[in-house]
Amino acid sequence: MRSFYAFCVLCLLAFTSCEEEQVYKTCVVGNPTQEIGWLREKVSELQKSEYCQFVQTGNWKGRTVFVLGNCDPLINSINSVYDCDGNLLCYGGDETCPNFAREVKGVKLVWTNGK
Repeated sequence: MRSFYAFCVLCLLAFTSCEEEQVYKTCVVGNPTQEIGWLREKVSELQKSEYCQFVQTGNWKGRTVFVLGNCDPLINSINSVYDCDGNLLCYGGDETCPNFAREVKGVKLVWTNGK
């Protein structure tokens, strides 16, 4: 009978425990646009643009990637996809990674110049 009560208490604790809020981190940093040198430099360049620019992060083929692009709906552009070390992997949407938009998961906006 004690085993039954112990089991019930365990079940109760398991189903009523609070979920810990997940902090989204990329490349083992909390603020990639400030803490990753090459990305900080890119953001500094993008900030000067007269057009709307953005940086997103996501998971693609088992790695964290950064997507840099133009968010102005009147401009037809192709997004650049980089890894955590700043290596250009491909251009999302062209022949270098044609299915990127379908394959990338967990896309989050990490910066925009707000124009």
